[in-house]
Amino acid sequence: MLKGIIFDLDSTLIQARIDFVKMKKHMIKLLEEHGHPKGELSPTNQTTVQIMECAREAWEQNEKPRDECQAVTDGIEEIMNKGELDAVVNLSEIEGACKAITTLKEKGLKLAILTRSHHEYALKALDKIKSLDSFDVVLGRNETPEPKPYKGAIDHTLMLMGLERDEVAMIGDHQIDRDSATNSGTLFIGVATSRRGLKSWTDDTPPEHFLPSVKELPGYLEEQGLIK
Repeated sequence: MLKGIIFDLDSTLIQARIDFVKMKKHMIKLLEEHGHPKGELSPTNQTTVQIMECAREAWEQNEKPRDECQAVTDGIEEIMNKGELDAVVNLSEIEGACKAITTLKEKGLKLAILTRSHHEYALKALDKIKSLDSFDVVLGRNETPEPKPYKGAIDHTLMLMGLERDEVAMIGDHQIDRDSATNSGTLFIGVATSRRGLKSWTDDTPPEHFLPSVKELPGYLEEQGLIK
C-alpha cells in the first residue's frame, strides 16, 4: 500500500506558458559570453540541466576561476527564475488535478512536489490552484543533492517525507520523471498531459503505468490495490 505520492509540477498538475527555448537561448548566450564554444549548446535538443552540465565540464577542463563560475551560475539562475515567475499569471490547473490532490490527501497520503523549477514559482503555482496546503514537501531547483533524473533527487524527497521507496509513487509527464523513479527504485505512473505528447518518452514509448491525466490517479490507485 502506498503512503505517499511525489508529483512533478509543470504539465503534470499545471499548464504554464514558460518559453523554455527562449530561456535556454538566454542561458546559452550568457555562457558563450563567458567563453563557452559557440554552437556547442542547443536550446532545442538539451534540457537546462544538460546545458549546465556541459558548462561545468568545460569550466573544470579549462580551470575557470571559481568566482567567475559562481557569477555565471547566479546569472543563469536569474534567467530561469524570471522566465518561470513571469508565467505564473497565466498558468492553469490541469482539469481534475485539484480534486485528485484533495482525494489523495483525505485518504491520508503524504504528498510532495519535486520539480526542476524555482521553489518560489512552485509555491505560487500551487497557491494559485489552491492546493498548496495539501503538500507536505515542496522541493524546487537546487533543493536536492542532485536534480532529476538522478537518484539523489527522489532519495532526498523520501527522507523529508519520512517514507521508504516502496511506499511511494512518482507521477510525471516526462522521461526525466520516469528515469528519476527508475534510478531510485520507486513506482512510476506517467500522465499524457505533456505538451510534447509521446515525444516526452524515449522512443515515443509511454511507461507501463500510463494515465490520460492526474485526474484518473485516485481511481487507478484504488483499482491497483495501492490505496483504499
